Amino acid sequence: MFDWLRRRRLSNEAKRKLLIAAARAEEAIVETHVANVLDLLDILRDEVDVDRALELYMEMLPMDEHIAATVTNRVLARHDAPGVRPSAGSGRFGGVFRDEGR
Repeated sequence: MFDWLRRRRLSNEAKRKLLIAAARAEEAIVETHVANVLDLLDILRDEVDVDRALELYMEMLPMDEHIAATVTNRVLARHDAPGVRPSAGSGRFGGVFRDEGR
């Protein structure tokens, strides 16, 4: 489909713009996956923990290893973070790894 693009020499500026567009598209894909996993956690709050939710999501929607690692890192960083999501800290597993109140 894009054979014409491979045969054509691109200027440095065109290559830069193409790389920026590809990077933005990949970021949008990652952010969509992160939002979906966080939604899944909200829905299944009393049924699964974050590790199992990630496992289930990755089974349903397989992705490249580097994308999966990025999604996992971002979900773990945002899950139960104060002020990030309205339901942060709630549910059966809320605050399990926090020192607050101990």
